[in-house]
Amino acid sequence: MRCLSVLIGSILCVVACTGESVTESGPHPHALNANDPNADGCGNGFCEAGETHAVCPADCCETDEGGACLAVCGNGFCDGSEDHTACPGDCCEVGSDGYCVAECGNGFCETGEDHASCASDCCETTGSGGCAAVCGNGFCEAGEDHASCASDCCETGPNGACAPVCGNGFCEEGETTTSCATDCH
Repeated sequence: MRCLSVLIGSILCVVACTGESVTESGPHPHALNANDPNADGCGNGFCEAGETHAVCPADCCETDEGGACLAVCGNGFCDGSEDHTACPGDCCEVGSDGYCVAECGNGFCETGEDHASCASDCCETTGSGGCAAVCGNGFCEAGEDHASCASDCCETGPNGACAPVCGNGFCEEGETTTSCATDCH
């Protein structure tokens, strides 16, 4: 059986249905081989023809007798028969509404959380609903400037851009080897 090959970047042709890799000049030295877990296809994230869980567990899941992938706790997916009780690392706790229950400390400000109930996930808000500026968080936010929060905001020049700071490790516009030898080498 002859299959069409796809020329990728004019360098490599892959003939998937035969399990052979070829270049323009002939067969690839590491063609797919169901018995070789280090073959080109194994480890590419796709369970391809000739690969199985036994020969390439990196690409292929372990299957049940019906051919469906078995659930694996710890893989980051809440699949199969997994639930929060059996596998809390993959599955959220589900509320009566069928949606995940908000979890303080997971880095997401979820429905039901606010700054008062979960400061680690949710910012303080302004009257318009946006996050309030926090001096010292490393971001120069709306309402902050160098005068009100020098740790977050740079001093600006007449053009509105940050003024160069000698000694910060960056050779910025306006600095020279003469004016700032520590930053400009």
